[in-house]
Amino acid sequence: MFCLLASLLSYWLTVFAGPLFYVSRAVNVDGSIEVSVDPLRSTLLQIALFLLVLLLGALWAFRSMTRREIACSAALLILPMLAIVLAQLWVPSFPLKVSVFLSPFYNWSGSLSSLLMQCSLPLPAAAIISQFAPLLFVPFGRRQA
Repeated sequence: MFCLLASLLSYWLTVFAGPLFYVSRAVNVDGSIEVSVDPLRSTLLQIALFLLVLLLGALWAFRSMTRREIACSAALLILPMLAIVLAQLWVPSFPLKVSVFLSPFYNWSGSLSSLLMQCSLPLPAAAIISQFAPLLFVPFGRRQA
């Protein structure tokens, strides 16, 4: 549940606060407005949001859970999202409406996917690897019950 709420929060922060941080506007001599995105600032925002969610989950939300509980909880989120990503990648006529509807719910792992692609990983590999992001919370759990 934490990952879904964190994804919604990072989605809305990216949509509303993101343009204030990484979109630049310039007025040309002829009066036209040129809008561009700074890729470095965009990457820094994605890294900051990803680390913020990871730290909040690790130090607050999952601190009282055991590692096994966190892994089981992460698997419940990973399996359906991995199935959706695989369908998006390899089903030719996957409905765009479904992808747009679900995008706020896996925005947090999507930022990891974007970062992996900026490190020259191909899209399918980055999308599949990023779905396992909830497992990053496992080392922060308690060792035993």
